[in-house]
Amino acid sequence: MRRWRRLLARVGNFGKRRRGDERLREEMEAHLAMQAEENMRGGMSPDEARRQARLKFGAVEAVREQLHAEEGLPLLECLVQDARFSLRQMRKSPGFTVVIVLTLMLGIGATTAMFTLVYSTLLRSLPYPDGDRIVVLRDTRIEGHSTAGLMTGPRFFDIQARSRSFQSVGFFTFGDSTLITGKRLPISVKAVEANAGLWDVFGTAPMLGRTFNAKDDMPRAPQTVVLSYSGWQKIFGGDRGVIGRQVTLGGYAATIVGVMPRDFSAPGGVDLLRPAQFVPGTWGGYRGEGLRSINVFGRLRRGVTMEQARSDLERVGEQLRREYPQSDGPWQFTMERLREARYGNLRPALLALLAASALLLVIACINVANLLLSRASSRRREVALRRALGASQARVLLQFLTESVMLAAAGGGVGIATAYALVKGFSSRLPGMLGRPATVHMDWVVVGIAVAASLATGIAFGLAPALESRRVQLQTALKLGETRLGGSAGNSLRSTLIGVQVGLSLVLLVGASLMAASLWNLTKQPLGFQPEHVLTFSIVLPWNTKPDETRNFYDDVQQRIEALPGVVAAGQMNAPPTKDWHLRDNFDADWLPRIAGQPAINAEYRNMAGSLLAALGTPLLAGRAFTAEDQRAKLPPVLVSQALVREWMPEGNAVGHHLLMNGEAHEIVGVVADVRGISGSIAAESGPVVYWPAAEGETHRDFLVRSRVAPEQLIDAIRRQVYQADPRQSIGDVATMDQLLGEATAEPRLNVAVVAAFAGIALLLACVGIYGVVAYFAAQRRQEIGVRMALGASRSHIARLFVWRAMGPAAVGLVAGIGLALAASRLLRSQLYGVRPDDPLLYCASVVALLVPVLLATLRPALRAARTDPMQALRTE
Repeated sequence: MRRWRRLLARVGNFGKRRRGDERLREEMEAHLAMQAEENMRGGMSPDEARRQARLKFGAVEAVREQLHAEEGLPLLECLVQDARFSLRQMRKSPGFTVVIVLTLMLGIGATTAMFTLVYSTLLRSLPYPDGDRIVVLRDTRIEGHSTAGLMTGPRFFDIQARSRSFQSVGFFTFGDSTLITGKRLPISVKAVEANAGLWDVFGTAPMLGRTFNAKDDMPRAPQTVVLSYSGWQKIFGGDRGVIGRQVTLGGYAATIVGVMPRDFSAPGGVDLLRPAQFVPGTWGGYRGEGLRSINVFGRLRRGVTMEQARSDLERVGEQLRREYPQSDGPWQFTMERLREARYGNLRPALLALLAASALLLVIACINVANLLLSRASSRRREVALRRALGASQARVLLQFLTESVMLAAAGGGVGIATAYALVKGFSSRLPGMLGRPATVHMDWVVVGIAVAASLATGIAFGLAPALESRRVQLQTALKLGETRLGGSAGNSLRSTLIGVQVGLSLVLLVGASLMAASLWNLTKQPLGFQPEHVLTFSIVLPWNTKPDETRNFYDDVQQRIEALPGVVAAGQMNAPPTKDWHLRDNFDADWLPRIAGQPAINAEYRNMAGSLLAALGTPLLAGRAFTAEDQRAKLPPVLVSQALVREWMPEGNAVGHHLLMNGEAHEIVGVVADVRGISGSIAAESGPVVYWPAAEGETHRDFLVRSRVAPEQLIDAIRRQVYQADPRQSIGDVATMDQLLGEATAEPRLNVAVVAAFAGIALLLACVGIYGVVAYFAAQRRQEIGVRMALGASRSHIARLFVWRAMGPAAVGLVAGIGLALAASRLLRSQLYGVRPDDPLLYCASVVALLVPVLLATLRPALRAARTDPMQALRTE
């Protein structure tokens, strides 16, 4: 207790140190006056009396320092003094200060922005209560291709009834629709149908109103709607009186009952949610692949581990495989945490970008350390004077570290502000999951870590000049005309730092080269279609529209679009290339042996109508395309992709053969070129696809329109034609094919842009650092240059001396950088497409790209040194 009181008293004395100093001074002056008065009464003269009083009292400053040491906080006082001195130094050299602050801004700002991405996705708690208990449940084929984890309704209800590991399970399925509000024109909305259990899984309360409940989720119950935050803003302008409003959704009257908060993104990118109104008997015992369309989530019971839940799911899956071998036999349940499902595929890219930003920060610190080392050489007399007047080495070290930390704090503050502006301005433009509202944002945890990193970097780059100051020899440093700091030791440290800087810059350049080459290969690969001048949009009719009404409507829209000026061809399909749509089915073939329970072919399937191949620009390699009669045939024919023929009929002609499904034989009438983005991402090899004529009752269609004019010019005309065909319908998901391709490659393009920017900044910093070192080295050896030239050295010899002085460490750094780049590039293997991580051509190009500017940065001060007048250089000695 006494220690705490003592500490509090010291803190209080520190806060009142100015008044305390004044009182102490007054008290000492009073003592001196009393002693001088007593001496004068003893017969001394006034001057002698005061001199004797001072001699008797002792050193006033020593008494004051001792009192501060006993009653104050001397270390904190030293820090305050050093901080004030550092501020004066920064004001004295504004150019030097600005260069360091900008350099640190680049390093700390980049690292903070990248860490914000990593923290927001991989570290921060999900915006749901007990988010770590939420898992994604998937259906996966035991052998062969799966359908993105989609599950059938019957298997979902089996999990709900039989599993013991989940507190609740929920699902949603995408079902875009048309919304009519009041007297406004219909608009296409992105909607999902979900069960009431989805709200229990995520546990997020609505911002306004309520969510739909189990009663709303019963068949034939009145329709209810819950708006997402983005849908509320987009459709209703954020009107808080929207609760209870009646709308028409998909041809049915519905009531808006709630609005979800901004950070609710399950599912993301939708405008509204409505009850699916499914019950276990909805499908009448059918468990086939046509039902595979729902995304399933679960909330683990408290105390249940992932391993226990997986074992429980495996038990349920094994039961279903025994009970329903035909439909459930090939499938098994899998699961993973929600965070891994959302961001797991982004982890390698995010960590690679964070590592790249960290390298940039290290390069920035090296640059600043070199600048501070050069500055320290001009302050060696100051250091010598401080130590000659009694300052300890620790006190001098503290001064240098205080200056570097304050510079780092300034650079860190500007860097954090820059990172905040970048995150604020560009977070909504990030690709995929990263661009969802409230996903990526900077909070106080990130700011705190950034501040700590700034202080740590200040100490790191301040250590070099601080430790070099210990080498100062007082007698030598106090001589006029002496300019060296620590002799060759300081130069060796600078050379080492240059080598490290060049090596790390090469790592970033190699990474940028590999990723740029990968993006080039990805964008220049054959797509199987021609994206230029193609417009895409979707139309969704109410699910209960009669088949003949569906056929008549889409035929009418097809004819209206084909008649528009500038249209070359128009077609329909249930999902255009690059759209996240995975539906697969099993087929037997009349040219392959049939094995009971083991279908011969598993392939993606798409439905098409109109002049789709012409609209896409996809060639027909053999046979014919679909005709109008094929659309109405009771046993429709099929088209197959080249990949299917290549895999299962490598030496035969598929046209005229049959695919067998449910005991019916469907004739293959044509072979279509492989189209990337249908059986997976455009980075994946095209897989087997079966194309069907669009079914009459298919209510969702995507249109693709090829035009001679800019596709955007057709949007208003097409919207009017659809409205004239049916005033209750509208178009949605309007985009050009080029835009869809841009979205498909948005993530690799972002990676390339960020790493290339980091590499460019690192190269600039390396050139600036080398230029500064060579210029400093030339100024330091000015007299030596004069002597060498007086003894017969040529200007070319002097230039080569300084070039080698910089390029020698740079060459060592290049060799080390190549080894480090080879090790680091293997971490990028999953991000590369068509590029080897050890491609020698790219490594050579990166070395040349680094050497040329570095050599230019070295030549300028070297040539300036070679032009030195030897007579003038010798006179300055």
